[in-house]
Amino acid sequence: MTDKFDYINQNKEISPYSLFLGNPRHNAKTAKKQIYPIVKLGEKTTYSPERHVDSPEVIIKAQQLISRDGKSTNSLFNQIRNNGGIQNHLDFGGDVILSSIMPDRAIEGLTSETYAEIIDTLGIKYYLTPDGETYLREPEVSAVEINRMLNQTQALRDCCPLCVPIGLVKGCTDNQILYHLEMMQNMGIQRFCFHLADFFRGPDYVLQIAKRFAYLIRERTDELIIYGIGSKKHINSFRFVDGFATQSHYVKAYYGYRYEYGRWIRSPGRKVDRELVMHNLHAISSFVEDLRNQQELTPFLEEEVDGPLRNSTAEQIGMNYCTYT
Repeated sequence: MTDKFDYINQNKEISPYSLFLGNPRHNAKTAKKQIYPIVKLGEKTTYSPERHVDSPEVIIKAQQLISRDGKSTNSLFNQIRNNGGIQNHLDFGGDVILSSIMPDRAIEGLTSETYAEIIDTLGIKYYLTPDGETYLREPEVSAVEINRMLNQTQALRDCCPLCVPIGLVKGCTDNQILYHLEMMQNMGIQRFCFHLADFFRGPDYVLQIAKRFAYLIRERTDELIIYGIGSKKHINSFRFVDGFATQSHYVKAYYGYRYEYGRWIRSPGRKVDRELVMHNLHAISSFVEDLRNQQELTPFLEEEVDGPLRNSTAEQIGMNYCTYT
């Protein structure tokens, strides 16, 4: 397994400086800084976010259209099919992105044939390539999963030639991230996504590894969306990317939070309604809009490269934090 992913010159050190400085496509002026609201199917309070924020594309989850084991579609899928497709169901005229991100049990059961059925039946224009179990410190399992994801991605390209894939880049090491990215680029995929949510579960160094992975992807692509992000702090921390997919607006509302006066304020017992959900979405959108007005990335990079990200692999970042914190 090691040889397969060890195609990069191991003596070459990669610094965040080399990823952005001197490269015009990675500066704040040219980055798109788009928000991608995630719609929770079946929850009308989350529908039609485009009426409240600038979001020409929205995201729905395949997880909500299949059984818990991923082996079959469910009644919600049938309902949307009977409504005439996803755009009719959502009353949305823009483009819909189908997310493949889901729990491990569903990943194991979902076949490329079922995923293709969802894409074709509901009239999806974009989809995230298949998800996989690629956890830090499990490189052997991750390598097998990446091969499976690539095989399923090619099968989907063959089954759904008119639908546009967005590459979900996975891996637990620098080399695996770059390998998965390169193989998808060889298939002609141009847009990419990186799932951040799992990296919030653990010590601080895990999020630093996620940041490095995102650096590596963004340097080699024209568009990168970060999936699973909603706080102002983390959006600002990943401001070198182009888009932010979020469900925090309704998750925060379900927990009774409303964004006011620059912070999240909890109001126990408050009714969760569309006004609250869209108010929160508008607040998150404003975080992204602020980034569009920034003209320089240099202060951010100088701050970050003084830490363990500079000239370190993901494994070294983990070792540094485990040793010194």
